[in-house]
Amino acid sequence: MTFTYRPAEKKDSMRLAELINIASDGVVAYLFHDLIPGMTPVQVVAHNLENDNYPHSYKSAIVAEDENNLVGMVLSYPSSYHKITNEMRAFFPAERLERFEDFYSSRVENSLFLDALGVDASHRRQGIGTRLVELTKEMAQKKRYALISLIVFADNSPALALYKFLGFEAVQEIKLEGNEFIPHLGGCVLLRCKATT
Repeated sequence: MTFTYRPAEKKDSMRLAELINIASDGVVAYLFHDLIPGMTPVQVVAHNLENDNYPHSYKSAIVAEDENNLVGMVLSYPSSYHKITNEMRAFFPAERLERFEDFYSSRVENSLFLDALGVDASHRRQGIGTRLVELTKEMAQKKRYALISLIVFADNSPALALYKFLGFEAVQEIKLEGNEFIPHLGGCVLLRCKATT
């Protein structure tokens, strides 16, 4: 099967948000639940993407299409943006951000940070995730980053196996406790990989 890969467009924002939500495995639901009356966490994320709130913008994403259906996405930006900002402190309840202090203070400096990689369940194991990571490496090279980095749940064995296959190595363990939204134990792992293959 042949898939088409392209930069995301504004019209993709809702589908991007749906895939980011899936990829986050509870993080989006935890951070954004009940924040804006009448809006779901996915709708809030879609609104931010659509309004080009860099780095969480549709412009930071590459998508995979099967005919006209968006079935995969990757969103990345410079690692210097992976942090708790003043805007985040003003928007999110303090106790939610406190849980993510280690998460947002862990980064590989001067790398391109792969924030989200999501593939629709019906299209997994068809090489889409691998190709999206390869395209992220190509983007990193164009932007003159020697490394790309990402954070994955420590108990997500399939994702860890994929990233190891693609050349990533563990850099640091990150404390992050699960809760009723985040069904994971053991925190997260910061990974890095050379942008060149």
